[in-house]
Amino acid sequence: MFNYQDFGLKEGNLYEIIATTYSITKNGKEIRPNASCMGIRMIEGEQIQISPFYNTITYKNLKEYSTIAINFVDDVYLYALAALKESESPINLTDFPLKYYDFKHLESRAMDVPYIKKAWGILICEVSHEFQKTKNDDLGEVIVPVFKLDVIFTEKLQETHKLFNRAENLALETIILATRLKVAGKNQNQPLFSEIYKKINDYKENIKRFGKNEQALQTIDLVSRYINNLIL
Repeated sequence: MFNYQDFGLKEGNLYEIIATTYSITKNGKEIRPNASCMGIRMIEGEQIQISPFYNTITYKNLKEYSTIAINFVDDVYLYALAALKESESPINLTDFPLKYYDFKHLESRAMDVPYIKKAWGILICEVSHEFQKTKNDDLGEVIVPVFKLDVIFTEKLQETHKLFNRAENLALETIILATRLKVAGKNQNQPLFSEIYKKINDYKENIKRFGKNEQALQTIDLVSRYINNLIL
């Protein structure tokens, strides 16, 4: 039985993870993995709740195959790779690099599920229920799907529940802000775009000031390249 406390989780808290899902190529001979930076929440009944947007690959894969791996990763740079990739990427980041994936074979489901091999722990889950909710923030109001997940497999690859240091926490925030900056740009919301852009630059300066954290510095370098192509 899944015990979320073994992974340092608490009910009701929101956690940033990398979610891996998969699709099958048209000839049915190859698994195509996908990684996305997502938030999860533990809810009653030892279930996990996740809310990918409708237009994402994560949503489409979950709808078709109902399987997802929750990856607990302590390398903030991998979050940047998962969050900032896009099909027509101006920084040539169209996919999460294949070198970071591995596959876990589940005999009970006769399937290979992609996961992040640098993760310290993974939870493989199946969809048990889907509903909708309305999300409101400074980017506006949007209806998002919500999946309730049952955990069907767990593995701790390392005995750690690493906490990010200050530089890494700020680097993670810059990733989230960069994705919001893109939406503000698409909406032609200049005041919000300028506010987010300034905050990103403030965070970048603080990260540099905190010291030589290689993963955090790699992250802000990638974010910088990404947002330089979003200037209004």
